[in-house]
Amino acid sequence: MDFNQLRYIVEIVETGSISKAASNLFISQPNLSNQITNLENEIGKNIFYRNNRGVTLTSYGVEVYHYAKSIVKQFEIIEDKLLTKSNENKIKIASFGSEVINFQFFEVCRRYNNENYEFELCESGVEESIEKVIQRDCDIGIIIYSEFQRKKLLQYLAAEELELQDLFIGQMKVHMSKNHEKSKMTILSKDDLQGLFHVKKTYLFKGMFSLNYEMEYLGIPDTNKTILANGNKTYNDALHNLPSFAVEIDWKCKKKIHSHLARIPYEGKRLDITCAMVKRKNEILKEELLFFINKLIESYS
Repeated sequence: MDFNQLRYIVEIVETGSISKAASNLFISQPNLSNQITNLENEIGKNIFYRNNRGVTLTSYGVEVYHYAKSIVKQFEIIEDKLLTKSNENKIKIASFGSEVINFQFFEVCRRYNNENYEFELCESGVEESIEKVIQRDCDIGIIIYSEFQRKKLLQYLAAEELELQDLFIGQMKVHMSKNHEKSKMTILSKDDLQGLFHVKKTYLFKGMFSLNYEMEYLGIPDTNKTILANGNKTYNDALHNLPSFAVEIDWKCKKKIHSHLARIPYEGKRLDITCAMVKRKNEILKEELLFFINKLIESYS
């Protein structure tokens, strides 16, 4: 068995014809048929049923096709990454949405502005950020986690040969438009939030590291009036245009943040959230990434 035979299987299945597959693969039809027959003889099982109308997969062939498709797809991804003309000077960071993180990312862009430099900041949730680091789609991930998630997070990272560096700590607070009548209150209760839309950033409330349990722990009222926002603009617009609130992390930052949102403590329990960096184990970070991390720590220390 070799890679080309697997590629042939995928092409035959997806074109529905040996003749069409042979044409797409730039080989003769007899040669393609012989390749498949040789593979079937080697493994001792039929992959295709053959009749006057063409070929169809056997039940065993269906399984073979799925494995072959997965291998061919991975090969195409690797081939694309290796052969595509790309910039060696790249910085790719996965992070949750944050004005200060964005600001420090732009500082990296300004400082390391070589003509052929490429910068990328991917806004994503915890699980997606970690996956991007695992797949080497990003150099590092900036994530958040609560005390309830730490053990599970460390186990998950260890299994994937990743390591964690804590950066700074924030506290969960209620976000509300400064135009809202309750925005001047020094503390908000469950009753104060009743009847309001609960605005949530989608990526913080999905996956194994979602903040759903944290909402229950704080006693945030469960409501059917929920708005899921996929980006910061929708998140801010919803809070300013509707009778609504959000529960977000309030980071104590040295940088002046120009925001029209009030950040108000919630009655009862306090919940700290840690911001941390995820990177591949034993991998030395580029100077640019170290500069970015140090700037973040300086901003929030």
